[in-house]
Amino acid sequence: MFPSQYADFKSLTGDTADNIKGADRIGPKTAAYLLNEFGTLDNILANAEKIEKPFIKDSVIRNAERLKTNYRLIKLGSKVPLPFVLYELKYSYNGITTNEVLKGIKLR
Repeated sequence: MFPSQYADFKSLTGDTADNIKGADRIGPKTAAYLLNEFGTLDNILANAEKIEKPFIKDSVIRNAERLKTNYRLIKLGSKVPLPFVLYELKYSYNGITTNEVLKGIKLR
């Protein structure tokens, strides 16, 4: 699996942190297998009838609309401009420790 397939993978498996439910009975191993076999979520959906295991095929077909929605949600905002200039994000260490920061904001 490649980093470019992250959204496809999470669409299939779901993401509890973002309350995204994946396809029933498709976990990380099955999702990785499908992506290695078909490349993308679109290709999996287009070739669902070619999936050998009946319960996986059935799950992909039954959950096709959810998987498409998942993908759109996960990819959301990929073309939105950042609200700041990139050079403003440059990190420079000034010697302050985590404890000093926590004390400064009264969390320690």
